[in-house]
Amino acid sequence: MIKVASFLKRPTAIMKMPQAIAKGLTATKFLAQLKTQGLGYRRQRFFADWRSVSGIEARKDVFKYVRKDRRPSMKSLADVEWEMSQEYMFKVKAKFRTGPDEPLEERFVNIPSDEPMTPEEIEAAVFDRWSDWEKYVGEELELATVVAGYHRIEELEPEI
Repeated sequence: MIKVASFLKRPTAIMKMPQAIAKGLTATKFLAQLKTQGLGYRRQRFFADWRSVSGIEARKDVFKYVRKDRRPSMKSLADVEWEMSQEYMFKVKAKFRTGPDEPLEERFVNIPSDEPMTPEEIEAAVFDRWSDWEKYVGEELELATVVAGYHRIEELEPEI
C-alpha cells in the first residue's frame, strides 16, 4: 500500500471520482477501493464530495446550450457543498496569447458571484478583470467561454 500524506488524500480521491462515476461504481464501493489504496477519509465528508462531483458530472456540458443573454436555470448549475466565498461560481475557459506571434493558450478561471449571471455577463467580467489580475500581466485575452456553473448549498450539520 502506498503511503499518501493526509492532506493529499481528499484531493486525490476527488480527482478519481469522475472516472468511478462513469464506471457506475456506487459511493460505498468506491470508498472501499480508496481505503485499500490508503486514500480513505472521513465518511461524511466523502459522501458530500461524492454528491458534489456527481452533480458536476451530470451537468458538465449544460452551459454550452444556455443562450448568452439568458440567466441559467438552477437545474443547469451544479449544487456543491464547497466552502466558497460567494453563493455562485462560474468556471470559464480563457484563451489568450503571451505575445502577438505566439499561439493561443488556454487556462481556466473562476468568477465568483452572489447572484446568477448570464454567460454574456460572466464573459464580460473575465475581460474586465483580466488586466487587473497581476499573474496575467502581458497576456492578451482573446476568448472567454463559460464552461460550468456551481451553486453553493449549505452542508447539513450532523445531529448529535
